[in-house]
Amino acid sequence: MMKLFLFLLVVLSAVQVQAQNKCYSAEYMARAVAGDASLKNRLEKIEAFAKHVSGSSSVNQRTQFTSQVIKIPVVFHVLYNTPDENIKPEKILDQLNALNRDFRRKNADTVNTPLAFAPIAADMEMEFQLAKSDPAGRSTDGIVRKYTPVKYWMTDDKMKFNSTYGDNAWDSRSYLNIWICNLKDELGYSVLPGSDLSIDGIVLAFSAIGGSGSSNKGRTLVHEAGHWLNLKHIWGDSYCGEDDVNDTPKQSTYTEGCPTGERRSCGNNQAGDMYMNYMDFTNDGCMNLFTKGQKQRARTLFEAGGYRNSILNTTAFNPPTIYAAPLPDFYPQWMEATIYPNPATSYLKINLEYDERWVGKEVLVFDMTGKIKLKKIITSTILQIDVNRLARGVYFIRAEKEDEKIHKKFIKL
Repeated sequence: MMKLFLFLLVVLSAVQVQAQNKCYSAEYMARAVAGDASLKNRLEKIEAFAKHVSGSSSVNQRTQFTSQVIKIPVVFHVLYNTPDENIKPEKILDQLNALNRDFRRKNADTVNTPLAFAPIAADMEMEFQLAKSDPAGRSTDGIVRKYTPVKYWMTDDKMKFNSTYGDNAWDSRSYLNIWICNLKDELGYSVLPGSDLSIDGIVLAFSAIGGSGSSNKGRTLVHEAGHWLNLKHIWGDSYCGEDDVNDTPKQSTYTEGCPTGERRSCGNNQAGDMYMNYMDFTNDGCMNLFTKGQKQRARTLFEAGGYRNSILNTTAFNPPTIYAAPLPDFYPQWMEATIYPNPATSYLKINLEYDERWVGKEVLVFDMTGKIKLKKIITSTILQIDVNRLARGVYFIRAEKEDEKIHKKFIKL
């Protein structure tokens, strides 16, 4: 019996890891709420507002805007460490088209929606468009490209700040910020409405980007955009949990793979689990709908007094007031420290421009016996070392930081 228990524990753990790989938003928000009592309060107020508005008979007449297609300005922050990560605009546009395809229910696989769910499948009447003006009124194509020395990122929001070698969010009251980076272990995650404005947005791994021209259909972003619009996982992140949407049947947990036919759990109706909903974990090719209830819940955010109502007054689509020449796309031509001149006579320079995080670290110079001959703190990305007093011979330079080591050899004449 104990062996069986341990086997089941291992299997369940493996399944959980797979689930986290699909979307980390629930765990991310649980961690955020645990560390911020005020965030919990804000989330509760947003939820109360959603229930109040959804219960109003005049929900579709509250403003002239929310009975129309809502246009959401998007800025993509591409954080690349290697040239191949600096993805082409065509790939980003393909992903954006996939997002609009599914939110407007123009996906060809709507034919796969079960007959029982077809009457409640919804065109969300939301469209995502690249921004034309940045927060300062300068012209933009809606894509920010930034070289970063960081090779991979965790789910700790560091990619959202210049100070940690990411890129600062544009005003999230007016833009949807989407960071694309080498996200370790996860495909993506999103904040829920109510989070700090400086981190408001969605993070995607390079491997999650997709669309019509790729093997995946780009539905990780569709799923995460759902979270950004206050939609929960369809199983409510607990056994037979609640996603606060009336027309999505309860189901026991997330769904993996690409199931077919009826799957019933939690005493749901004859139609069974709605595993083809974008807020489940099924494969991209097996998702195909949002519901009318999800549409209503998402759109309440844009009602007067709603958390994302300010998006309706964005200036992101206005003609730019400043047409600045685009800055050259900086990318270092090397991915490791270089030393020169070599051989050296009086001085040696170490070029560390590819990674500013070397500043503050220590560099050591050893002789052939392993004895330390010089020590120096790195004070700039181009460091000059006086080697005048060294005897002629072969020497080694060593330095180390969290994710990289330098081992170089030079000759002193």
